[in-house]
Parts: sequence; C-alpha cells; structure tokens
Amino acid sequence: MKKRFILFAILMSVFLVITPVTIATSEQIASSGDTSAMSSGETVLQNVEDRNGNSSETTIGRLETKEEKIAYYTEKCGSSINGKVMYYLYEIQKYSIPVCFIGLVIASLNFFIIGNKKLDKREQGFSMLIGFGLGLVVFQVLPLLFAIIVAGR
Repeated sequence: MKKRFILFAILMSVFLVITPVTIATSEQIASSGDTSAMSSGETVLQNVEDRNGNSSETTIGRLETKEEKIAYYTEKCGSSINGKVMYYLYEIQKYSIPVCFIGLVIASLNFFIIGNKKLDKREQGFSMLIGFGLGLVVFQVLPLLFAIIVAGR
C-alpha cells in the first residue's frame, strides 16, 4: 500500500510539472471552426483578451534586476546590508520549496520502500526526512523572522 501511495505521489508531481496550461483566445477558436463555442463564450474570451492584451508591456514593466530589488529592500530596511540579506533570504525561500520537496520524496522512498529490506537505508531515510523537513520550515520562516527583527529596531 505504501509503495502504491508513493508511486502515485511521484507520478502526480511529475504530471503537474509537465502539463502546460493554455488559454484559448477568440482567434484560436475562430480558426478551429467551432462557431458554437465562439458564440457562447465570445464575451468571456474578449474580456480575457482585453485584460491580457498588453501583458507583454506589463511583464516587461515588472521585470526588475537584482540591483533594483536590493535597492527596494534597502529602502524598506534602512541599511544596505539588511537589504542584501533580505534579498538573499527571499531568494533562498523561493528555491527551497522544490529542493526540499524532492529531498522529501527521496527520503520517503529510502525510509518506506527501500528501508523495508535494508535497515541502514531506513535510518538514512529517516534522518533525511527530519533534515529536509526542518530545512523546509527554517527556510520558509527565516525571512519572516528577519523582517520582524529589522522592523522591531
């Protein structure tokens, strides 16, 4: 039962990462020849198109360089060192989620599946579970704690 659950969790995570999400525009529906879908959902698609019409300009406007983000955090924190620390903490927070998730999957594989046959793999998987779980919690809470400490000064 555990093997099936872990296999199902791995397959679901792979499919969620691989599957792209697309939004059909009115031109795509019109070019496909499906006029019933065009007439019934025309207003909804036009609203989506109006909202996303200038999305490239908005995206370019939102792109910021590393220095601009550090300058923003420096302005918020009041010190250049605190701004840099805040920037790097938020970057670590962003990238720790997939790394720790993959680590937890590998650790649970060692602990539950391979650990049934080999005791040393079970101990290794348990220690990895504890380590990646604590790492996930620490890396997610650390920017919040730093922001509270800096704001408290």
